[in-house]
Amino acid sequence: MRRGISSRRRHDGRRTTRRRALAALLGAAVFAPAPAAAQAQDNAVMRGQILDTLVVNNDADMDFGDIIPGTANGTVVLTPSATPSCTTNNGIVRTGNCRAARFDGDASFLFFLRVTKPAGNQLTLTGPMGATMVVNNLTYAMTTANLPLGSTATEQRYLILTGSGNFTLYVGGTLNVSQTQRPGVYNGTFAISFNYD
Repeated sequence: MRRGISSRRRHDGRRTTRRRALAALLGAAVFAPAPAAAQAQDNAVMRGQILDTLVVNNDADMDFGDIIPGTANGTVVLTPSATPSCTTNNGIVRTGNCRAARFDGDASFLFFLRVTKPAGNQLTLTGPMGATMVVNNLTYAMTTANLPLGSTATEQRYLILTGSGNFTLYVGGTLNVSQTQRPGVYNGTFAISFNYD
């Protein structure tokens, strides 16, 4: 009798041990995390848009007219518009042309136009025997059909609201004239760039 009881206990004990080991293995299989890379899948959406070429023409040059220096260093301020004004001070006499630079372009409706200003937002005019005059504080005005969105030190921003995408940009500035400015014709160039998106 004792042997039978003893034998049954050993048999039950082994069976219990086996069940615990199997339960432990099943638990490990259920809770073991699978490598993320093996199960994860993601899709990326890619888009692109081809924009029409931006065409801009310089249809008029900036012209301050004929100037006689004043009783002190002074300025001629040219406003940016289709009908600009040229205001003088310190006895400067000005006659002749008063014309803002004009740029006509063709972008797209509801696109943002960025006009990059020349370095320092100024240009230098060179005259006889290397004499110079500086035009600084360049100012910009877009046709009223388009919306100005603000300005930074390096660019002007606009929203194109004309259905055709056409725009006109005028550029004016302040010409600095010395009291002892050398007589003669002064010329200069400046570069601005147009980008839109």
